[in-house]
Amino acid sequence: MFKQLGYFILYIFISLLTTSCQAKPEVTMPDKPLEIALNMTAKELYDANPEYKAFQEGDVQPMGVTFQGYNFPRYKEPTVTIKYPNGEISIDGVMSILAYDDNKQQNYRLSKISLGFLFDHKVSGITDERAYKEMMSLFKELQEKGWTYAHSNSAPRLTAKDSFTYAITEEGSELYLDYSYPLTFKDWMQLSDLQLWRLKYGTETYMDIRINRQTDPSTSKRHYLISLDVYNELEKIQTNLDSKDRGRWQNAYTEIYPELALWRLENETSAIRMSLKIQQDQPDYTLPLILEKTGIDTSKFVSIDPYKITYEEFIKRQEAGEDMTPYYENQPTAKPEITSQAKGRCPANQPCPISGYWFTPAKKDSRAYFKQGDIMPDYPHNNWGEVIWQFDGEKA
Repeated sequence: MFKQLGYFILYIFISLLTTSCQAKPEVTMPDKPLEIALNMTAKELYDANPEYKAFQEGDVQPMGVTFQGYNFPRYKEPTVTIKYPNGEISIDGVMSILAYDDNKQQNYRLSKISLGFLFDHKVSGITDERAYKEMMSLFKELQEKGWTYAHSNSAPRLTAKDSFTYAITEEGSELYLDYSYPLTFKDWMQLSDLQLWRLKYGTETYMDIRINRQTDPSTSKRHYLISLDVYNELEKIQTNLDSKDRGRWQNAYTEIYPELALWRLENETSAIRMSLKIQQDQPDYTLPLILEKTGIDTSKFVSIDPYKITYEEFIKRQEAGEDMTPYYENQPTAKPEITSQAKGRCPANQPCPISGYWFTPAKKDSRAYFKQGDIMPDYPHNNWGEVIWQFDGEKA
């Protein structure tokens, strides 16, 4: 799924590149950098950059969606300054800017902004050595500004060095390469021609950097196309969800949350087969929005011990009806603090705070009606862990 998405983004990017190359070269570009701030509206984006009005684009799509942004001519690409809470970064030679705008919502804030650029925006080709130096320079700047690796709950818990081995090995994946690992030029040349790095700044801002390394068959010249996506915490959460579940992400996330442990086990099983050591004490991080809306603290994510059981064995025994609880690690010994029952949450064995329909991710098809004062059921020995009931409305 991730690779298909990557190729789709690449297709859009190449299309924009082709359009840019066809633009008239005599266009005079403004001296002022174009400024972007995450979570601004499309109107605010355009109002903040009146000098770039000639390059505005609004590509209307079906179902009330418009891709807002800018498209620039080849060899006339501007510098773009990306602003985020407590920081900013400037990117030279940006060819295209694209942001998803939901027309069904008034004053929709752009939660994800994509930039396309080339390392060789002033020349018709670039050496691999020069591209390597450009990327290492960008990574150094990001590290100095406080950006860190944004590992996910499904990522194998590896050292930065081992994440490189995992990324270049066929049984591994390029999705989990820690950008803080100091690549040598030899390492650089072993990366996939469609390589991805995921970063975060605090827990509010995220960035995906993808390279597409190409060789022009007619000239044998090298080109490095770079796509850079900057997005907010909600977009980060929704990356694990199907598009149909974006509008109900709070319920959908609690439904898929138990599956993340299996995704991690699958990746860690592969890592162990490569003789890589799993860092079982490697911490996860809290996503405040998930904690606020669902009560789930992702920093306390429960993993399945890959040294006790492989992914294949786990699935086989689980499908046979075996209690798999003994294979989970880092299970909480105390009940987590309930932030607010008024937000529609109630632990098992506690009185129901409001009449209506409730469900718990600890049991499939658990949605049921409870009256205020009813004692909420418990399901011991489940694969989820703590049984927390969540309010799902008053209607069936």
